[in-house]
Amino acid sequence: MKIAATDPNWVNLQEGQGAKGPGNGKEFGNLLSEMVNEVNKMHQESNKKIEGSLLGQEDLHETMLSLEKSSLGLKVLLQVRNKMIQAYEELSRMPL
Repeated sequence: MKIAATDPNWVNLQEGQGAKGPGNGKEFGNLLSEMVNEVNKMHQESNKKIEGSLLGQEDLHETMLSLEKSSLGLKVLLQVRNKMIQAYEELSRMPL
């Protein structure tokens, strides 16, 4: 597995704007919002697959895969939240 070197231009801090990713122009808050929406969408799809499985319309294997994807997405989202809280607490402890 090849690991690409980090791009020194990845973080583009401009006056009045937050940190932006490479080339996409999305702010961090928008990125988090999209992440939450994506996890919510996976959860809703899992619920639909569960209903379909109970009615005999969906394959049980596909339902379980959908549930695991939803669970993994939520775990990743929670870890991002935990890291953000940890970073905020660390910054709040810094002397001015």
